Amino acid sequence: MSWTIILAQLAPLFLGLGAVASFAWFLDNLMGETFRPGHTEKSDEGSEKSDAERGISWRRGIVRLIGFIGIPMGVLCFASLVSIILNPFATPYGDPLTLFLLAWMGIALFLTPINKLPWAALIGLAAGIIAVIAVIALAPVIPEFITQQIPLKYILIAIFIIVGVMVFSLFKWAENLLDLLTTVMGSRPFLLILSFAALAQAIALPVVFFLFGGAGGILWFVIH
Repeated sequence: MSWTIILAQLAPLFLGLGAVASFAWFLDNLMGETFRPGHTEKSDEGSEKSDAERGISWRRGIVRLIGFIGIPMGVLCFASLVSIILNPFATPYGDPLTLFLLAWMGIALFLTPINKLPWAALIGLAAGIIAVIAVIALAPVIPEFITQQIPLKYILIAIFIIVGVMVFSLFKWAENLLDLLTTVMGSRPFLLILSFAALAQAIALPVVFFLFGGAGGILWFVIH
């Protein structure tokens, strides 16, 4: 059995663990309005945080500890989604709802935490460096009259800037689209909806398959 089929078969497990992580993220965001860890407030008498605040801090630490599985679960949900698409007949978990929830889970748990990185700038920088390396490798075949008129270092600088700016401009729209998508799909209300929907589907998928020999999880109950 290939690893792609294994990842496809484990879709309910990834959805279930992802649901736990997304609910932990929801609780963490909710607690953020009540208490900010690391921010020590003193009363008029100069006392430290109250017992209630310390309790919130302790509980939020547990929630964040559970939430640590979120990013790897997001990656695994994406991997399971791709595996199901590549092996549509090797698993009973290829229904539209499962594919949608796997994609949503990947966006909310994996892409949302990293969407603030300047991806367009990083990709543009990498493209500029690769272009410079390619020109250096091809330097011996560059016509001599060009290098005599323009020093090679200026050619490399110009290529780095031109390629970097072009690639940055090309990917900037994709970065803005990603930011909008993750802002919506990873928001607090959507995390709560995702948590319950993914958990329900994670339970329904194996129940429907093993007890009724069907596929689709929640969709199976709706259809039948």
